[in-house]
Amino acid sequence: MSSEAVAPPELQSAGIWRRFMSMVYEGIMLFGVLFFFGYAFSALLRFQGHPGVLRDLFQWFLMLLLGLYFTWFWSLGRRSLPMKTVALLIVDRQNKPISSLRAMARFIVAGVLGLLPLALAAKVHPAFFLLALLPLAWCFVDADRQSLYDRLSGTRLVVSDPKTSQNPTHTTQTEEKTGRTDTQAD
Repeated sequence: MSSEAVAPPELQSAGIWRRFMSMVYEGIMLFGVLFFFGYAFSALLRFQGHPGVLRDLFQWFLMLLLGLYFTWFWSLGRRSLPMKTVALLIVDRQNKPISSLRAMARFIVAGVLGLLPLALAAKVHPAFFLLALLPLAWCFVDADRQSLYDRLSGTRLVVSDPKTSQNPTHTTQTEEKTGRTDTQAD
């Protein structure tokens, strides 16, 4: 019952297979989200997929939707259903939940690292498609098993079970609900 501050526990970095499982599950979830909003966009604006301004607007709309989705679920200790299922959490280098601005920066960096190779493959040479694998391949050579976009955005993807004290947001949420810390006497 001391009033000394306790250092946050060291969180284990997520491995490549856990990342891959989360990405596949997230892709399945996002198919439904993008299908619903894409259908609504098409129905409201009578978009039929033809090249032009409306198609560009549709692509920007979907990118904005993805940005909002990931920024919301990555920031302030929130997690999407796939992240909860495979027990993942995105934190900063001090193991604290990331801000909305940092989550947005992570999305932009991941988007650029993912879309740039695809654009180069379409316009220059198909071999550039292999560069899209670079951010995840970085996990194999990184000492902390973090991806390239984690390194560039100052974040870490860690294993964190919400039922244990390993989740740094668990104690904060408990304190907010009860109005007291664990160090206070009963």
